[in-house]
Amino acid sequence: MKLAVFDMDGVLTEYFSSWVRVHEHFGTDNDESLRAYIAGEIDDLEFMRRDIALWMEKKEGLAEEHLKEILDTVPIRDGAKELMEWLHNRGVKTAIISGGIDILAERIGRELGMDYIFANGLEFDESGKITGNGILRVVLKDKGVVLGRLMEELGVEKKDCAAVGDSNIDATMFRECALSIAFNPKDEAAEAKRHADYVVHAKSLLAIRPYFEEFF
Repeated sequence: MKLAVFDMDGVLTEYFSSWVRVHEHFGTDNDESLRAYIAGEIDDLEFMRRDIALWMEKKEGLAEEHLKEILDTVPIRDGAKELMEWLHNRGVKTAIISGGIDILAERIGRELGMDYIFANGLEFDESGKITGNGILRVVLKDKGVVLGRLMEELGVEKKDCAAVGDSNIDATMFRECALSIAFNPKDEAAEAKRHADYVVHAKSLLAIRPYFEEFF
């Protein structure tokens, strides 16, 4: 079995962060929480709680449907559908591994026909209102752990796995794969560039297909 794994925010979508997209909607920002997380002062769950608390201050009774409406404005990356169709036609399994919000990941995965989806969640009560807690499935600093588990479960060897990402947090996935591509990496993504086999700057995700053609 062969496997192609993709980061979501900025790779499969044309917006760099699903969390920031919600912040922009409410006119909030998580700069202080991000600083604390990078410094190791808070963990992933607390990072999510602080983000969610900012939204809840702006909208009482924030519901899942409202967040879906916000995230429905995030467009899929040009060329993503065509690339997934090409991969599936070759029998390659596809997966999303993202620290982004699962509401968006599930929509993107459904529209692209992805086989596996791993993303962090928001907890809602029985009435569909947000509780203030997050659901941790993907540790930002160690996405490679999720990939490793998936590969073990599917029986996929390193030589048959490829990963595509755009930031330093994707470097742990890159180390698990025989082919790694940094797609439109940010200037600060030095580690991602260092661990990637190829760095591709393009508007369309189809720009990486030639590397897949050689690999798959």
